[in-house]
Amino acid sequence: MVEKSKMSVAEQIDRAHQRIALGVLLVAGAYFISVVKFFVTPQVSGILDIASKVLGVATIVLVLPSFLKFVSMRRRNREACREPEGFVIEMFNKATSTAFKATFVFLVFLEIVSTNFIADMPGEFFVKLIMTVTLAVFSVTFFILNRSVKHWEEEGDETVAGRDA
Repeated sequence: MVEKSKMSVAEQIDRAHQRIALGVLLVAGAYFISVVKFFVTPQVSGILDIASKVLGVATIVLVLPSFLKFVSMRRRNREACREPEGFVIEMFNKATSTAFKATFVFLVFLEIVSTNFIADMPGEFFVKLIMTVTLAVFSVTFFILNRSVKHWEEEGDETVAGRDA
């Protein structure tokens, strides 16, 4: 593993994006808890409130250091941070696009289901449900793409090593 002090700007930006994606998954979990609270008793709802707050604090602890480091790095070296390149940023953009597409499909599905099954739910329920789906799809897509790239890179390394031997 590369030491933090020896990481390039692109690697530091990639790491920040990875932490942001994990933070987004935690926020999706908090929204999911908010959706579940519509279906549980007040006692369970109190426990879920605590769990939601824990997820919020975990998100801040996870993302804030990377964000602050990125802001300070950008002040010191504005030119290097202008157009970051890398697989992680490309995956971030692909995950964003996939989340948008999935949200649109989910909205169509929700329109059909809501008229027949959950029509009596308040608007807040639907907003939180949509946010849960959007954020979860983004984060999960990002990590699937990240995993597939790492797998591809590992296979490529083995192939190259096999030829050199």
